[in-house]
Amino acid sequence: MTATASTVRATGLYRRLQNESRAAAADPVELVTMLYDELETAVGVLAAMVRQGQRISATEPAHRARAILIGLDVNLDRDKGGDVATALSRVYRSMRRKLDDAVAANSAEGLSELLDGILTISAAWREVR
Repeated sequence: MTATASTVRATGLYRRLQNESRAAAADPVELVTMLYDELETAVGVLAAMVRQGQRISATEPAHRARAILIGLDVNLDRDKGGDVATALSRVYRSMRRKLDDAVAANSAEGLSELLDGILTISAAWREVR
């Protein structure tokens, strides 16, 4: 069964409401984990769209993924994080470039590589818990 656009929008709205409730009670590590969950979903949706033959530039998942990467980068505590924050900032900027390149090229392969990197870092954040 193929989801309609309205079904996808309704599901997304429901999920956002759940996440907003979860975020209200979350600690900083949990908030970052939630952002990674959202990033994984957005990049996964983009890859699925490409595989289905759709153009992904200027789509909501592309904007969402980029906004999350920017948010992760600008909210790093560079004073307390030191070298780790600097390294993460480089990683986030590199991921943004890979995202932009994959979106511009409509590349499922590029998105898959990006998702692999996201999953690696996401797993490390989950270990912090």
